[in-house]
Amino acid sequence: MKSIRNLLRTTLFGILVVVGLSHSDPEAATLDASSHQKAPATTPWRGPPGVKIEPSRRMRAEGYEWDHEIQIALPASYAKTSNAYPVLWVTDGAYWFEPAVNIVDFTDAEHLPEMIVIAVGAPPEAANETHTRRNFDFSPKSIGWEFSGFGSEPARVDRKKIEDRFMVSGELPAAKYGGAPAFLKFLIETVRPALARDYRMADDNTLFGHSAGGTFCTYAFLARPDGFNKYVCGSPSLTWGDYELFRMEDTYARTHKDLAAKVFFGVGEAEILSGNSVGYPFVSSMTRMAEILKSRSYPSLQLHAEVFPGETHLPSAVITLRRGLRVLWEGDAGKAAR
Repeated sequence: MKSIRNLLRTTLFGILVVVGLSHSDPEAATLDASSHQKAPATTPWRGPPGVKIEPSRRMRAEGYEWDHEIQIALPASYAKTSNAYPVLWVTDGAYWFEPAVNIVDFTDAEHLPEMIVIAVGAPPEAANETHTRRNFDFSPKSIGWEFSGFGSEPARVDRKKIEDRFMVSGELPAAKYGGAPAFLKFLIETVRPALARDYRMADDNTLFGHSAGGTFCTYAFLARPDGFNKYVCGSPSLTWGDYELFRMEDTYARTHKDLAAKVFFGVGEAEILSGNSVGYPFVSSMTRMAEILKSRSYPSLQLHAEVFPGETHLPSAVITLRRGLRVLWEGDAGKAAR
């Protein structure tokens, strides 16, 4: 867990350096953070200057046998005003809380309103179960990541190699898959009202997820389009469960004439030929979903999809969040006081 956090800190620092020093388009820049020193793992993270990192909480979803960690960051002006603030909801909080807070506070201050950042994920004491817990949280049905058709056999072999390399110890006390409906309900109906009693949260919510979290983000706007105002979905693997989300989209289209949602898809170009591109075809499945959604001609759907030149899986997450927030908030940032 610490090595992943350090990698993300290093990646984000490299991006911030490029953004701060380059006169070229930062989204198109090639980012290489390998020369920067990692932040000491023993140093507690206090957030950017002025931002207040609240004590984390533990909350349990209905039907779950474990708790989620809830991390909260309040913007610099929070204590000086009586304003209500829009909220950025971040999945995989153990990985993406710190980068998300930095992005909101530093990289696009001129384009974004100040936000409360709320991250939800496995707590540090359950680090050995992070992988299996997120598989459960982010998957819509009790089936795995398998899919059929062309390329399915090499994909199965590729996924097995990935699991053998990265799978951490620890098993779920229940099924590994199928928690997305309960997890989405938990975010909207349990966590949100509980925190709204303690913090000045505006009724303007953005959901961000990457990789399996991007799959969940896609599930969320298909299952409950009005659950969040904006969706930033990074590198989603949409062949999951033998194309279950494509079936969801098709079912939705047969029964609805509109999809009122603001959606941003982002993925790295280099993910096409990465080691896990066969088992988890991020680029092809994401772009296909975007094409299908575009073909529906939903009047209220604001859809954006971008492939970032040369970027790989982890760096693309940071770029997706930064770019997605800027695009989805374009024209709206002035409506929320900074």
